[in-house]
Order: sequence, then C-alpha cells, then structure tokens
Amino acid sequence: MGVPQDHVLGTGQAQQHLDDLVRVWLGVRDRRVAVPRLPDDLARLVLRVEEYERNDRDAWGGWPADASESSRRGALRKPEIDVWLEERRADLPPGTLLEPRWPSGRRFAVCLTHDVDLLSIASTPMQALRHARAGLAPGVGGRGETIARLARPAARLARTTRTGISRAPSLRETLERSLDLERAHDATASYLFTVPPHRPRSRYDCAYAPSDRCLFRGRQVRVAEVMRELDGDGFDVGLHGGYGAASTPGALAAERATLEAATGLEITTTRQHFLRWDIRWTPLHQEAAGLRTDSTMGFNFDVGFRAGTSLPFRLFDVPNARPLDLLEVPLVAQDGAILGPGALGLRGPEAMSLLRALFDSVSSLGGALTLLVHPDKLARPEWLALYEWSLAYGRERGGWLTSLRELSAWWRGREMRILA
Repeated sequence: MGVPQDHVLGTGQAQQHLDDLVRVWLGVRDRRVAVPRLPDDLARLVLRVEEYERNDRDAWGGWPADASESSRRGALRKPEIDVWLEERRADLPPGTLLEPRWPSGRRFAVCLTHDVDLLSIASTPMQALRHARAGLAPGVGGRGETIARLARPAARLARTTRTGISRAPSLRETLERSLDLERAHDATASYLFTVPPHRPRSRYDCAYAPSDRCLFRGRQVRVAEVMRELDGDGFDVGLHGGYGAASTPGALAAERATLEAATGLEITTTRQHFLRWDIRWTPLHQEAAGLRTDSTMGFNFDVGFRAGTSLPFRLFDVPNARPLDLLEVPLVAQDGAILGPGALGLRGPEAMSLLRALFDSVSSLGGALTLLVHPDKLARPEWLALYEWSLAYGRERGGWLTSLRELSAWWRGREMRILA
C-alpha cells in the first residue's frame, strides 16, 4: 500500500510535476530562468506521500490532523511551502517578471465554499422519510451497531418531527442568509449540493433531492430551480460528493450526471461529504467523472494546511506517476472544526482569534484561504457572527472573495500563460 519516498521523488515525471508547480506558484514565465527545486520534505507534503504510506482515518473516514507529519513537528497551521516560496522569490534573478498571482492586484484570495448538507431547519415529509431510511444503512461500525441500526429510523423520525415538517421548508435562515451576506460584501461563493446517492448507501447520506420543494425568496420552487437561480446570480453550483462515492468507481460520475440533468448546469467543482477523501482513489474517481476542481483536502476536527500550502495545485497520481487534470484548492478551515463541540469547540473571541491568525498568515504570503461554512449552521447566532466577521476581515485585508469556479478559471488560465 505504501509508496517508498525514493521511488516517488526519484521519478522524472514527479520531478517535472514538482518543478512546474514551483514555476506556477512563483509565476515565472521565462523558461530561461531556472526555478528552485522543492525540498524533499515539502515535496512529500504536496504529493501526500504520507497518505499513501499510512491508513490513518478519523471517525468520518477523512485524514486526521494528528496523523500528519506537519502536526508532529508543530507546523500544522503554518503553510510551510508558501513560506519557502516567499523566501525563494527573493533569490530570483533581478528583473525577473512574475505573473500576478491574483486578479486586479488583490493581495490574496478568500475562497468561500458551502457544503449544503441541509437545506433548511425543517424537512419535507419525503426528506424525513429518506433520513429515517438512511439510518438502516451501515455507519462506522463498532459494538452494538446492528441494534443501533434497527432503532435509528424511529429516533430520526422523532428528531425530524421536533425540528419541523413542511411541504416547502423556508431557506430564509440558511441559503438566503448566506447569499445576502455575500452580496453585501461583493463576494461570490461555491454552493455544493448533494443528490440522492447511488450505491453504496450510508447512514450519513443527505436527505434532500433536486425535485424537492422549498420556499426561496418568497416563492415556492424546487431545489433544482434554486440551483439555477444561484448560477444565474454568478454563484458556483457544485457537487457535494456522497459518502460512499469517495471509494466507489463510477458513483461520482453518476451523481454528477444526476445533478446536471436536474439543473441543466455544467458541474465542475466538488467536495466530498464529511471530507471522506482517499488520495489513493478518490481523485481518480473525481477526474474520471469529469470534475475539474476539488476542495476536500482539509480536516474535520482541526484547521491548517494538510498539503503544506494554501495555494491551488494540480494533483499527481503517485503510483502511476502522472499528473491529474484535477485542481486541488486546499481547505484551510471549516466552521464545524472551529466551533463544533466534538472538534476544537472554540467560542466567540477564541474562534475569531484563530481565524484571524490564519487570515494574517495567508494574506502576508499571498495565498488562498479556503473557508467552509455550512448554511444550515447560520441559524445559530455564534456561527453566523463568525462568518460575518470572516467576510468583513477578508475584505479589510485586501482579499479576493471568490468561489471555487472563479478561482479555478483564473488559476488554470494563469497556468497556461506560465507553462505554455
């Protein structure tokens, strides 16, 4: 299962890929100007060699922060590659022309993303039924799992009834609130929607479908119409890949096709549900599905730089020594990891202090701070306040508040100008 370091870093294909990454990150178009070679320890980070070598997984099947080499050396919240790039920039020959890293002279990027796990606090009758049925599907296993599975549907129905049942639940406190905040800050964002999953099913599956009804901007519409309206307003509509799809060949392609058929939109951006993403096969499934940009590479229970960088980069298939046509936009921080009681569990000033440190670090290095906020959590005052603060501070620091789709289009165009 593991891939020896000397094998990875010793291949010509891998080294060419790393050299191209450094050239693009620095913005050096002139091929007569040699770029510095990425040190082996940093190359391991961006190639994610440690994830090939080890099978560590958190409770949701994601990569755990405490398994990272950067965590063990106390550097999880330091974008080590970005720091190295800033130092190497000073070593370039005088007069070297560099391609701007971000448009319109922006200092850094703030990539705003939303995993739409729940559309509303209330549920439709069909969503309540889907949620109950999903309780029968396998979970993480363990003692008593069979008994828990049998009891789970009734418990889920009772809980859903308490939060409310409606034929057309209102999105006013969730998606509409998020959209209003972003428009107020002249920002755009990615909204990543799920679809009823293809096999295999999991008890963590989301419960809504594009055909479900909801109340959006005072009108009763179907969820697919909401997605089309978001796209028409300049927001990015992407796929929130199903829990089981992360490791199932063909599942992401089927989910993407379902979402495109329901909306008539081209779906190119994605993030896996619960950050369940395995370097050995999930990116291969994403590329095969025709997805172009992923932003799953982050943590469920902490914040930081899983690949050692905040900057976008092309993923590389290490076992087959080939670059993928899949741009990774690393996830730096998510609301659940900061505020969630099962994660860091920070409150008020502590949460803002942690985010401020990440903003300051990324902005000083000209990087990209990718933030995940779940729209249904904005009904909670403290979660709403943190997102409002993030938008205001990102703008104050001179950030480009953008979506995965816009960032990907800019970065791919920049790659072409530099590597042509």
